[in-house]
Amino acid sequence: MAQITIIGLDTLGISLGLALRKTAQPPTVVGIDKEGANARRAQQLGAVDRTEGWISSGVKDAALVVLNEPFSRLRDILEGISENLPQGCVVTCTAPLIVPVLGWADQFLPGGASFVAGHPIINPAKSAAEPSAELFQQAQFCIVASSKASPAAMDLVSSLATAIGAQPFFLDAAEHDGLMTAVEGLSGLLGTLLMSAAAETSSWRDVRRLAGATFAQATATAEADPADQALALRANRDNLARWLQVLQAKLEDTRIALLAEEDQPLTKLLTDAREARDLWLRDSHGADWESVAEAPKVSMGEMLSHLILPQRQPPDKGDKKRR
Repeated sequence: MAQITIIGLDTLGISLGLALRKTAQPPTVVGIDKEGANARRAQQLGAVDRTEGWISSGVKDAALVVLNEPFSRLRDILEGISENLPQGCVVTCTAPLIVPVLGWADQFLPGGASFVAGHPIINPAKSAAEPSAELFQQAQFCIVASSKASPAAMDLVSSLATAIGAQPFFLDAAEHDGLMTAVEGLSGLLGTLLMSAAAETSSWRDVRRLAGATFAQATATAEADPADQALALRANRDNLARWLQVLQAKLEDTRIALLAEEDQPLTKLLTDAREARDLWLRDSHGADWESVAEAPKVSMGEMLSHLILPQRQPPDKGDKKRR
């Protein structure tokens, strides 16, 4: 039976394991997480067949490796698994920023392995509070292949997407990162900046007493590790700078509308925003997008079964990489 290894067992990673275990031809699912509590939870919920503490043990027999770790850790993980990947292995990654990861994959992965990014966009109607095999239903699954990836690797990641209930969405790495900046990168940065701006006011001592759930939700991104956040922001700075200019123009429009004598400019601005959001949520709810990729004609289980059984690559130096 083919093996899929998931590195990173948070809610998304555990949900992926649960979804894989429910497919028609479930693979052997191996989990790796540096936090023992996450690994134990994955086992208790039945998301994995087993867990491993060593990278070498977890990936050495894998047909597919899923990297579900923070952006700041991906470079080191790609370098760490490179010596232990079997010939023909496919590596994918759930990160929301792909361009830098493609560069690291090309730099570190051996010639016999393929890298195809697979970034799932969970449907906004779904709750990601707890792990669920249904989490990926009607999700958009962004697929971006390295220039060195084989066609079979692309097909495998596409089959993975449909097997767990998602819709494959093929796009270019730069396009993906630019679009994601508008809906995730920029909003995350704004939450952190709102926290910073409020805390730096002279009245913060009193303002903080009035800050409730709405403020806590809006500034949740400020909880991220500053070094990790800065690394991701710097890696995506051109896209962020461009979208900050777009936002700056919208803020100026809003300032003018607020100061206008008539109500109409501000009412129109707010009405347009509400209508756009309603339309987005309606389309998201039914996954009713203009272009949905054709579902693969071969299932993930069949795709895995037709792969050549992984063979260990001879390492160039001793296996010293461990979690």
